[in-house]
Amino acid sequence: MSLTFLLLVLIALVVTIGIITKKLDILTYSPPDKNGRQIPNGVKWKPVTFILLAALAALIQPMNYDVISVGHKGLLINLLGDRRGVSDTEEVSGVVFYNKYTQEIQEIPLDQRHIEYPESIIVAKGGFPCPIKPSFNYSVKESTASDMFTNLRSTYKKGGLEAIQDGWLNNAIIGAINDVANRHSIDYLFNNRETYEAEILSEVNKRIGKWFLVSQLKTNIQPPKAIRQSIEDKATADADAIKAEAQARVAQADAQRKIQLAKGDSASIVIRAQADAKAISLKQQEITPTYVEYQRVLKWDGVMPTTTLGSGSGTLLNLGK
Repeated sequence: MSLTFLLLVLIALVVTIGIITKKLDILTYSPPDKNGRQIPNGVKWKPVTFILLAALAALIQPMNYDVISVGHKGLLINLLGDRRGVSDTEEVSGVVFYNKYTQEIQEIPLDQRHIEYPESIIVAKGGFPCPIKPSFNYSVKESTASDMFTNLRSTYKKGGLEAIQDGWLNNAIIGAINDVANRHSIDYLFNNRETYEAEILSEVNKRIGKWFLVSQLKTNIQPPKAIRQSIEDKATADADAIKAEAQARVAQADAQRKIQLAKGDSASIVIRAQADAKAISLKQQEITPTYVEYQRVLKWDGVMPTTTLGSGSGTLLNLGK
């Protein structure tokens, strides 16, 4: 509010009070003189007049107060002078009294905010367009909040930090992402995304780090459609190669298992054959001609055979031999 406007308000106030006193007939007059004029003797205050004047005084009195909320930076701005606040900004806190005609209070939020910008296009080195959807956290630096307000005052007064987010800050962030992307090839951006985004954060802090703290910046960059298909094909080929290698290792392990099983079966067969051979050898050693004849005698029932073999022939064995 300019000084000229303030003077106009005071003049209007005086005129208004004059009209009120006239309309409410709060003045007393002496009897008319010979020329018919009445001279006021003084003011006769009525209760209603007092109430109206008190209400008017309360409305137009210049003093006001505000309470600076926790987590905010309070700024007392001087509205008078040629520079209007540029050279006269005072940091305040708690309950603040000020002249509402010549001063104003601004509260700058200091809490951390999460921002997600809509999709936009940047250009990588070589002219490849890539869509991005940046997201990040930011907060106002308490130590430089007054300087930020001084420099971005016109934007801030339009809509607070939201207006700065959508305007000045958006341009700074997208500009930094685009400038860094222009330095690198399309392959670098996707094969070294972590390094690329760290480089962007460094560039952002160079541009806005005086007033804002930025962290957890993600570009969410996407490759162009033509390159995206190539990347997907390469990823598929790599996955197939890994799968084939894994299958080869499984087959090799299975072959080794079968070999070991075969060796085990062969060993068991040899062991059984050796055992059978040894058993046969032992049996052969036990079976003698005498032992065989002895077994035949044990099994004879004492009956002579009825077969005629001729004169002087018999079927008894000579066991004495």
